[in-house]
Amino acid sequence: MSLDSDIEHHINASQSDSMFTELTTKIIEALSKVQTSSLSTEPPAAMISVKLDDTNYALWSQVVEMYILSKDKLGYVNSDFPQPPSTNPSFCKWHTDNTIVKGWLINSMNSSLIENFIQFPTAKMVWDSISTTYFDGSDTSQVYDLRRRVTQLKQAGGTLEQYYNDLQGLWHEIDFQHLNPMECAVDIHKYIIILQEDRVYVFLDGLDN
Repeated sequence: MSLDSDIEHHINASQSDSMFTELTTKIIEALSKVQTSSLSTEPPAAMISVKLDDTNYALWSQVVEMYILSKDKLGYVNSDFPQPPSTNPSFCKWHTDNTIVKGWLINSMNSSLIENFIQFPTAKMVWDSISTTYFDGSDTSQVYDLRRRVTQLKQAGGTLEQYYNDLQGLWHEIDFQHLNPMECAVDIHKYIIILQEDRVYVFLDGLDN
């Protein structure tokens, strides 16, 4: 090998080493940025999957209450965190947290319902207004409507699982709004057995042939 060829080979090797080193450095920097971002950024919070409509208040209220409780902000809907005076140093934080909770409530509704509740200034007022609208503890017409829907529900070519889940959802709503007044444990147990038998008959009656 000539001296010129040897020098050219040495230069090419040095350039390759330099490019490899530069590429390795960039990869390490990129990985470091990704790892740092992963460590410093919290995963996005799970959103409330159940949307409030005219039929599912019982389920919606339980899901939303669990969500708000998990964020340690239930006091904004149950009066544990009342609104302080605007001159109080804690008012700014209260106002921010109240807006966040109100946003959770509004975003967990069907779009057709939002304008009915968004005008209320506090999360507590939104929560109470929804409760008054969909459940006041004495509206037997809602229970009647739920039971009518149970009797009309049929499998109608759908899957067995979907038919059963639809029935279960309606029965849960009925149980939530029409509480059992019995106090004796023995009577409650007997009542539940009878209720379950009746619901089996309803389930079988709605199955496709």
